[in-house]
Amino acid sequence: MRKRLWVILGIIVGIAVISVMAYCVFSIGKIDVNTTVDIAVLSQEEKNEIIALSGIKKGKNIFAIDEDIAIENIEKSLPTLKVISIERTFPNGVYIYVTKRTPVFYLALSGGEYAILDRELKIISIQNSYDAQLTQLVGVKAENIEVGNILPNSQILAKIIKGAEQSKGRFVNARFCAFYRKVEVDSSYVYLTSNTGVIFQLPISSNIDMSVIGSYGYYIGDENGFEGLSEKGKSEGYVYLDKHGWSWKENL
Repeated sequence: MRKRLWVILGIIVGIAVISVMAYCVFSIGKIDVNTTVDIAVLSQEEKNEIIALSGIKKGKNIFAIDEDIAIENIEKSLPTLKVISIERTFPNGVYIYVTKRTPVFYLALSGGEYAILDRELKIISIQNSYDAQLTQLVGVKAENIEVGNILPNSQILAKIIKGAEQSKGRFVNARFCAFYRKVEVDSSYVYLTSNTGVIFQLPISSNIDMSVIGSYGYYIGDENGFEGLSEKGKSEGYVYLDKHGWSWKENL
């Protein structure tokens, strides 16, 4: 009986020793912030701010990091930054990778202010003016707007962006602004006005992202047999969807 107790005690002590050693070995000793090429080199002061906001501290066990909370803390306080990832380098290093959010849209608010949003429809700033090269959002509810948050009730817009990014044009970030100058939403349709002058009328549906892809394919011509519009069709009129498929008309 006594021998059994000694065995149990030895197992408990062994587990405790291993736990303490593991905690010491995997105790965070280095935290750093790395950026992508679109951000100038961060100063140590800026890095320290990001690290402090993350809540990740030296001496904490590397397995105890909650990446979701750390990312939320950083992006809420620094809305112009996007945290790409938080990576552990064993045994005791942590690297926070960040990039700069690119303004894509502007939305007029009451009182003459404008919300500036990126491709994820995150509100990165509210200001008194806007860059005319950004894409205008019209017909979008501008309620409960807060810097650092995603635009409320923006599922349809998110699908439109997804479709634009997956289309033949690959309209990501500045490319979106360069082609679409306005996105207007009403009860039944979304109207995408291009910088070339054509308006794409898309029925609101759960697969509106595929409508964006199809409308651009019809506009430019693609592997589905669309020859593409004439020069006039690419500079005015409407591209719309009916029971026959995609069509162009000078006026709806």
